[in-house]
Amino acid sequence: MVIRERYSDQVHSGEILDVLSLNGIPACLLDLRLQTVTLNQQMQGSLQMKESDMSFSQWLHSFRHTGQHRLQEALHQLLTEGRRESSVQLTDIDKFHTYQCKMVHLTNGQIAFSLQAVESQPESSESMTLSTNHDTKDSAALNQLIGYERRSKMIHLSGSTPSHLKKKMSHLVDKFPHGLALINHNWEVTYANPKMEEITGVSFFQNYYRKLWDVFPIHEHYHFFQQYLRAMETQETMEFEGYLSETKTDVQVTVHPTDLGITVFVQDITEYKRHLQALRESEDRFALLANNIKDVFWISQPDFKRLHYVSPSFQEMFGISRQEAFHDPEVLIKNVREPDQANLRAALNEMATKECEVEYRIKGTGQKTKWIRTKGFPVEYNGDLYVLGIHEDVTECKEMLDLKEKSQQLSTITQMSAGIAHEIKNPLTAIKGFLQIGAANPELRDNYQEIILDEVNRIEAIVQDFMMLSKPKSSLQLEQVDPEQLVSYVLRLLEPEANEKQIYLLLDCDPIQDTFETEPKRLNQILINLVKNAIDAVDLGGEVRVSIRMSSTKLTLSVRDNGPGLTPQELAKIGEPFFTTKEKGTGLGVMVTKKIVSDLNGEISYESQKGGGTTVTVSLPK
Repeated sequence: MVIRERYSDQVHSGEILDVLSLNGIPACLLDLRLQTVTLNQQMQGSLQMKESDMSFSQWLHSFRHTGQHRLQEALHQLLTEGRRESSVQLTDIDKFHTYQCKMVHLTNGQIAFSLQAVESQPESSESMTLSTNHDTKDSAALNQLIGYERRSKMIHLSGSTPSHLKKKMSHLVDKFPHGLALINHNWEVTYANPKMEEITGVSFFQNYYRKLWDVFPIHEHYHFFQQYLRAMETQETMEFEGYLSETKTDVQVTVHPTDLGITVFVQDITEYKRHLQALRESEDRFALLANNIKDVFWISQPDFKRLHYVSPSFQEMFGISRQEAFHDPEVLIKNVREPDQANLRAALNEMATKECEVEYRIKGTGQKTKWIRTKGFPVEYNGDLYVLGIHEDVTECKEMLDLKEKSQQLSTITQMSAGIAHEIKNPLTAIKGFLQIGAANPELRDNYQEIILDEVNRIEAIVQDFMMLSKPKSSLQLEQVDPEQLVSYVLRLLEPEANEKQIYLLLDCDPIQDTFETEPKRLNQILINLVKNAIDAVDLGGEVRVSIRMSSTKLTLSVRDNGPGLTPQELAKIGEPFFTTKEKGTGLGVMVTKKIVSDLNGEISYESQKGGGTTVTVSLPK
């Protein structure tokens, strides 16, 4: 094997182990930077190691504890006191064989270890010869490799062939993912791997043994030269970041001093710096948002026993410092009004599996109650589950809703009061007038009794509607009824009224075998109101069709007429107090119908089109 002259200051790990193997010496090499050792076959056999490459600590643990301590002390002295050789006695941990371990600090920064059984070779005092007494030729070859002879000529290992380990080490250096360069004490570049050429944009093949400042101008790389000089003078490893303007590359540089000069490792961190800058900008934007919004953003563990993030507005909203919240997440629940705590806990547990929202009250300043709305949902990130959420102060919204409801109630009461007064005033005026006429003309009194009675009946009907509206839901008396029989009864009841207008009352009904549980009086009232409204809406000779459908879950009643229908504006106002399209109507019938349907836990809907009639559908659950 021939090592080119420009590489002659390096010592190849494979070559050293080859020489040691020729002599049958158990030996290994320690890479100080990677803290890994490479063993030859003899050391693998002596220590019963299966692998040839392992960590230094793993190799060290093959010896007894006292020996480990002595070896580490000797290695420390070797590195700190500038000594080239040292020796220490070790005992392996398996067979309790005693060895004299000798170590040599190689010129390439590596440490060579060899083991010699104490019985066959006595311990020497200071120096260490990595060869047996039977083969001085191999010893001289090793000394040449580790730098005892000057590099004035090509290095030859006659009669030897490249080993698998040698090829492996060469391949690793060439394929090393970071830039690697060797600079001697004369500031000459003696080696650079392909990655270093790629990162710097310099072809080192034409620049070997040129001065470093001839390859890289000092004024452009002043920061780099400062660190190189400091490492060379102090013999301490230097780490720093720099920027290569030629290739527009950000780099992380490690300068490691050796006996030959300095070894420079360069890692391309451009992409890392770009991601880091993007992350910082993203964090700044998020901080700008989080610091200037009243709502509180938070991130928690699914069990809510640990908070990962809470935005700054948390303290203003809850009156609790963020430090307290991080220290004890339960402090939030402790600040919630006691009746709402159970709902909040249940909602938080639900947020760990799906999106959920909850509203609750907290103790505000001055005993003022604040309403908080919390929304949260689960998120998976890098295989871990988190809950993200937001706290909103909805106190003002709640107060506005309450005010709006009270305003609507007041408006409804005012409107209904005016309607009641108007509806009752008309018949009362008629009654009063006819009574006055009867008092003045007793002979005519009998002529007005029928009119007075009709007006009284009208007042009674209005009062009954209001009584129905105020009738509580708790007064329901449920019974099993036959839906078809109940509808037939209502149609027979209203048939005389329909005949007067020559209106056809039709019934569509599927065969129904089961009964239905409801309150007959209220269901009768619903049907009467709906059918009467349909009859009133239809012109002479019209048609009103009632349909009954019952499924396993609900009963559906539908009343359809072919009257003039309603405009979208009129349809939207159905159910409002005293809104009606009838000439003498009060609108209370629709309100009563909706109230009864609600009491029976049902739903009512209206469909209508101007000129196309109206359909009212009532659905009641079974």
